[in-house]
Amino acid sequence: MSIKFLHVLLVICLAECSQGKHLLRFLTFCRSNVTGDGQYDIEFDGDQLLYTDPFTYQPVQRLPEFAKQWTPDPGLSQDSYVSLGTCYYNMPRAIRGENNPPENIARPTSLIYPEQEIEIGVFNTLICFVDDLHPPKLDIIWTRNGQPVDPSDVSQTQYYSKEDFSFYTSSYLEFTPQENDIYSCSVYHVGLQVPLTRFWEVKDTDQQLVETAVCVCGVILGLIGVVTGLWFVVKANKSCRA
Repeated sequence: MSIKFLHVLLVICLAECSQGKHLLRFLTFCRSNVTGDGQYDIEFDGDQLLYTDPFTYQPVQRLPEFAKQWTPDPGLSQDSYVSLGTCYYNMPRAIRGENNPPENIARPTSLIYPEQEIEIGVFNTLICFVDDLHPPKLDIIWTRNGQPVDPSDVSQTQYYSKEDFSFYTSSYLEFTPQENDIYSCSVYHVGLQVPLTRFWEVKDTDQQLVETAVCVCGVILGLIGVVTGLWFVVKANKSCRA
């Protein structure tokens, strides 16, 4: 059976510190016939410390604000070059050795939410979080009121690995909220027969407070109705016994 993608995951787990309570993980993955699309990551307790650029093999720290406080090993570039090269070299041999196995496909899930509390006319960022996907290859399309957004306002993170070897990623849309605007985030993935689309509508904070208050009042009235109903039932039972 022919396959479009086959991923090789080479994982080295080193338990260190506090008698094995922490996990330092080096992860390499690549795809068949797609040079320059691999990843070499270093993670600590599930958080990515850094990755290396697949073309320059230079390390890129996940948290730039801490870049001045620690420096990656100078030999990391060479390590990632060798690791990714080994992955690409072994890929066709692994495919033949396993008799062209079918690719492992997992259907992604998604969420859409703002980075900060919404204020009309104040710059913000919408986040489309895509989780539980495999293979780590997808397209994310943003729209505003049904029209494509400016590509320069969109950015996307790497694909981050999980313990079950599925992946997650996030797409960011920079925008200025205008009341009643409707944004959508559509995910295109080989595991989906139709795009997975989430919608998000801009609502003024005051309007949200009113809707929340109405909802709370509805819940309270519902509880009052239940309590009143129970009181009448108890009273009716006492009357019947009398």
